[in-house]
Amino acid sequence: MGTFDLIFAVVLIAATIWAMTWFPDIPGGTEGHHEALTARFTELKSKVDVTARSASESDNRAKELGDKVRTLQSQLDESQQREKAGAEASRAVSSALESKLQKAIASDQAAVGSAGGQSVASLSLGYLFTRGKLELSPPGKLALCSVASASSNPTIRVVASAGKKDIPPALAAKLKTPLDYSLAVAGLVTQTLIEQCKATPAKVSATGLPAEPSTAPKLEGKKLGGARVELWINGT
Repeated sequence: MGTFDLIFAVVLIAATIWAMTWFPDIPGGTEGHHEALTARFTELKSKVDVTARSASESDNRAKELGDKVRTLQSQLDESQQREKAGAEASRAVSSALESKLQKAIASDQAAVGSAGGQSVASLSLGYLFTRGKLELSPPGKLALCSVASASSNPTIRVVASAGKKDIPPALAAKLKTPLDYSLAVAGLVTQTLIEQCKATPAKVSATGLPAEPSTAPKLEGKKLGGARVELWINGT
């Protein structure tokens, strides 16, 4: 081997050692290293893109759920406000009724309660009607108009209930059943509320029940048993 060949071999070996030192795990030297870096960059970029899309979808879903939660919360707040306003109005009406019916309540001829956000005034038939007749007594008329004026433009549901023994003998031939009698009582009370107490006709309704209804709502407050008229009031 000549001197030139020896020098060339030494240079080649040195270059090989240098390449292996700088790129020990990359076959093919500089070109292989570049290709490996490009492949790794592409892989990482793909993962980043997938993660970004997932994050964007998650953000959109979170925003959608957040909007729904805010909508439901707003509806709940409005419902609670209406319920609170209704309860306050019912208490105000009940307080006015207790004041207006004070004498009748003191003599156990009337009672004031509440149920389902409504105020309820109960009046005994013996107090409302002239004995033995289907005719309102003066105190009865006054009591009905007092109830009608306890709130502004109220909605009033008249519910009359009576048993067989409560039908006056003079009316038994015409009003033969408790239901007949209760309907006649409810009708007369409704007529009086509209014509003499100036209640709005469209806001007054009447129902007659034979004796004590088995599904009668439970009232909060003082209760009145026996033959009676209940005035269920929605108003402010």
